[in-house]
Amino acid sequence: MSNDNSIQSFKRAFGGGTRANRFEVISTSGWPTGVAVDPINTKFKIFAASLPQAEVGTITVPYRGRVLYFAGDRNYPSWIVSVYDDSGTNNLWRAFNRWKELLDSHVTHTVSNSDFSYKQLQKTWKINQLDLNGGVLRTINLINCWPEQISNIDLDMAKADFSVFSVSLKFDYYDIAGGL
Repeated sequence: MSNDNSIQSFKRAFGGGTRANRFEVISTSGWPTGVAVDPINTKFKIFAASLPQAEVGTITVPYRGRVLYFAGDRNYPSWIVSVYDDSGTNNLWRAFNRWKELLDSHVTHTVSNSDFSYKQLQKTWKINQLDLNGGVLRTINLINCWPEQISNIDLDMAKADFSVFSVSLKFDYYDIAGGL
């Protein structure tokens, strides 16, 4: 008689699982024109992210002394990534700030360049969750991304770590490549 609760049968059925450190973030539609980033290098130096969250609100309807629940509107909270600061030509802190400047100028409080439409400043980004050998397990496309908030970069002479910062990105919705 076989033991279906054995460790070996669990390991055979498990398939290895996924790892939190196996991912990549790619800009599939590039950066907005005017943001100085090497267009060939579209993979980012992001060291922490998550798969985006989606929420469906609840509509409550009182009915004869009871409360009935119905699905409400879908909401996509901001997507936050942590980025290594780089002093090279692909300085992402500068690029994200330039992108924010194009969206809403510090001085004029307008879209910086009249040649831009707002739609050109929203980009599609892709998150690939990778398997143990670097193959793509799933792909999530974030449609119409733009930086909502860029964090500060802490400077501290007592630390020898790399400088990092966070970016909060807004997006209209996400698409899971290949469907659900």
